[in-house]
Amino acid sequence: MTATTVVLDELHVTFRNPSDLSVTRTEKPGVTLSSPEFMARLRRAIRNVVRNYPN
Repeated sequence: MTATTVVLDELHVTFRNPSDLSVTRTEKPGVTLSSPEFMARLRRAIRNVVRNYPN
């Protein structure tokens, strides 16, 4: 079987919380970031940006 794609590069995004936030407030962004809706919207945004550059 032949691979149909090759990883060219990876981008990492870091989200930071103030250190004085309560545990409850710190967990909420993590729930959002790992949600299927957030990931779908992030993928869509990345595709829209990359689509504007020539091959």
